[in-house]
Amino acid sequence: MKNLSIELGYKLGGVLAFSTIAIYAIDYELFLNPMTSLGVSIIIIIAGVYSTIQSKNINDNALSFGESFKSYFITVAIGYLFYHTTMFVIFSFIDIDAAKIIDDKLLVMLKENLKLWGVSKLEIKAMLIKAAKTSSFSFSTIASTYLVKLLGYSLIGLITSLAIKKNKTEY
Repeated sequence: MKNLSIELGYKLGGVLAFSTIAIYAIDYELFLNPMTSLGVSIIIIIAGVYSTIQSKNINDNALSFGESFKSYFITVAIGYLFYHTTMFVIFSFIDIDAAKIIDDKLLVMLKENLKLWGVSKLEIKAMLIKAAKTSSFSFSTIASTYLVKLLGYSLIGLITSLAIKKNKTEY
């Protein structure tokens, strides 16, 4: 079961790495589009759920909550790590200029959103200065984003595991 989850994690990572490279090749500004992030999230969640279902199937259609969650988590953690590693390599080593362009556009988007939320000009300026100091593609930013989003995916995994778990029936 663990090997299955690891294998599916590698496959998910390959799909996400390939998708990241394809999006970058088409137009790296697509990374600014919320639909891109939504698409990645859907792929990750589907892979995690699929891993759990497959683990249940190879385990005589019975899976404890812990086994179910472990199957989901291993797949998602490995696959999502490949995604972030690919992003880091592309924007920190291959095309640093693209990272700067995306960071600048993210600052503009942040400014517009803060205005919409009614934040004062002084607070907006302070937030923009702070945000401009760190690249979205620095190791620390990518690592913290990975951990925070992995936590979110884990919450979805907990709910999924609760729904999918089924203990072996005693005869």
